[in-house]
Amino acid sequence: MGDLHYNLGRNQQAIKAYQQALTIQTPEQVTGTNWGIYAGLGRVYRKLNQTNIAIGYYKQAINGIEKIRRGIEGLPPELQNSFLNTVVDFKGTKTADIYRELAELLISQGRQKEARQILDLLKIQEIRDFVGVDNRNQNQVQLNDIEQEILDRNQSLVDLSRQIRECEKTNCDELNQLKKRLAALQTEFDKNLATIEKRIENRIATDVNTLSPDSKKAVDIVKSQPNKVMIYPLVMENKLWLLLYSGDTAKRFVVPVTWDELGNTVKEFRQLMEECETRSCGAEDIEKVKVVSQKLYGWLIKPLEAELKQNKVKNLVFALDRVTRYVPMSALYDGKQYLIENYTVYNVLSADLTDTTARLPAKIQDTKVLAMGVSDAVGDFPALNNVPTEVDNIVRSSKRDKGVYPGKEFLNYSFNYPTLRDNLIGKNILHLATHGEFVRGKKDASYLLLGNGNKLTIDDIKTLADLGDIHLVVLSACQTALAAPNQDGVEIASLAYSFLHRNAKSVIASLWLVADNSTSTLMQNFYKNLAQNKQKITKSEAMRLAQLQLLYDKYVTVDDIKRAGGLIPKQTSPSPGKTSESKTFAHPYYWAPFVLIGNGL
Repeated sequence: MGDLHYNLGRNQQAIKAYQQALTIQTPEQVTGTNWGIYAGLGRVYRKLNQTNIAIGYYKQAINGIEKIRRGIEGLPPELQNSFLNTVVDFKGTKTADIYRELAELLISQGRQKEARQILDLLKIQEIRDFVGVDNRNQNQVQLNDIEQEILDRNQSLVDLSRQIRECEKTNCDELNQLKKRLAALQTEFDKNLATIEKRIENRIATDVNTLSPDSKKAVDIVKSQPNKVMIYPLVMENKLWLLLYSGDTAKRFVVPVTWDELGNTVKEFRQLMEECETRSCGAEDIEKVKVVSQKLYGWLIKPLEAELKQNKVKNLVFALDRVTRYVPMSALYDGKQYLIENYTVYNVLSADLTDTTARLPAKIQDTKVLAMGVSDAVGDFPALNNVPTEVDNIVRSSKRDKGVYPGKEFLNYSFNYPTLRDNLIGKNILHLATHGEFVRGKKDASYLLLGNGNKLTIDDIKTLADLGDIHLVVLSACQTALAAPNQDGVEIASLAYSFLHRNAKSVIASLWLVADNSTSTLMQNFYKNLAQNKQKITKSEAMRLAQLQLLYDKYVTVDDIKRAGGLIPKQTSPSPGKTSESKTFAHPYYWAPFVLIGNGL
C-alpha cells in the first residue's frame, strides 16, 4: 500500500502506510526484512525535498539489505542468485538502485566522502552476488547521531502503533487514550523533522566530515604515493557523477550525459577495437579511435582536468561503474595525448578490497614466478604461437638464464589444474598466458582455458589454497564482450575478485583478445621494467612504460620521460634493425586493453 501511494504521488498516505507496515511483527530469526519499508520512506522524503531525512532512512534500508545477505548464506544458490536484482516496488526498482539513490543524495548534499563509501559497498556486493561468495564480512553503514535520533523517534511511533494494534484486538480501555498519544507524537515528529533537517544542514556547513568517519583503506590508497587521487564515476540514468577523492578532500562533478549515450559511445569504441581482430590497424584507424576516445575523455576526465593540473596529480586510481568498466582508461584521448602519456593508471574493485601494505620483494632473486600457458590450438581456440617466447623471457631457470625472474613454467598439456594447485606455494607472481573470457549473465560461464582443454572457472579458483604470497596474477589473453550499451561490466570484476578474494594482491587482465605478438612484446617489456629499472618502480608504472613502449615504438625508461618533461616523441622512422614494413603497435587495440586491478604498488 505504501508503494502504491508513493507511485500515485500521495506522499502523506504513503508515509502513514509505511509506518503501519513497520508495526507488523516478523519472526525474530528473520533480520533486515523491513529494508524495503525504510527504502520507501527514504524515497518519499526525497520527493518531499527533505533530503537529509531521506538519507537516514536509505542508510537503514541498506543496513537491512546487508543483514539479509548475511542471513541467506546457507540457502541454496538458486535462492541467493542475483539478490541485487530483486524487485522492490511496482516501478521495478532494484536493491542495487537503493545504493545508487543514496549515493546520489549524499553527493547532492556535499557529503562526497560518505557517497564514496556507499559506492564501495555497492561494488563489493555487486561482485559478491555475481560470484556467489559468502558474506561473512557483513557491512553496515554508520548513522550519525542526528540520523540515529530520527530513527529512534520513528521507532517510538512504531512501538506505540504496535501497542494500539494489540489493544484493538482486546478492545482495551486505553485505546482512545493511546490513539490520542499517537496523534500527538506524530504531530511532534513531523514538526521535529524540519528542525532536524536544518541541524544536519548546519553540520554540513560547519564541517561535513563530522557526519561520518573516512575509510582508512581509501585514505591508505591515495596516501601510498604522492600526487595520487581516486576517481569514482557514478552512472545514473540521466547524468554522470564524478567523485575526485584525495583523502583530504572529495569533490563532485556532474556531467550531463545519459547512461544510454555513454553506453553507445563505449560500444562504438569497443567496435573499433574489434575491427583490428581480423586485420592490421594503422594510422587511419587510429584517427577514428581518437575521435570516439576524445568524446569519452570529455565526459570522464575533462571535468576534472583543472583540479588534476592544479594539484600536480600524476597517479590515477579508478573505481569504475557500470559501462565504464569496459573502457581502458589509459586510452582516453584529450586531443593531443592519451591519458597514459601523462599519468599512471590502474583500477580497484573498491577501496575496501584493496591491500596497500604488500610489495614485491626488492631483489630479483627473491621474486618467484609460476608461468603457465597454452600455445597449441585447443578445440576451437587458435594457437598462441608467441606464448613460449613470452614465458621463456619471463622465467629464468637453471637451464636458461635469459628470463627475468626465477621460477617454473608449464606449457600446454602440463598446464592443468593439479599442476597449478601444487606449484603455487612460495610464488610471488602467477602468469597465465592462455585464452580466457569474462562472460556476463552468470558466474559459471567465465573461465580460463587449461592446456588439456578443460576450463578453470571461478568456482575452481575459489578452491585454490590461500594466495597470500601472490602479489600479481597476470591473465594475458582474456576478453569480454559488450553486446548492449546498458551492460554493467560486473563480469570483468568477478574474475579478478576471485583471485583477490583468495588474498592475491593484484590482477592484470585484458578487456579484449589482443594480437599474440603484441601481447608477448608488451608482457616481456612489463617484466623487464618491473625488475630491471635503476630505481624500484611500481607495477602501475611498469605497465605504463610497457604500454608507452608499444605506443612510441621504442624502449623508454622513467629517466627518458623525466628528461623529456613527460612526453617522449613517437618513432617517426623505423628503429635500428627494423624495415619500413615492420609491424608497429601504436593503435590502442594493441597496447591499451591491459588493466591493472588491485594493489598497483
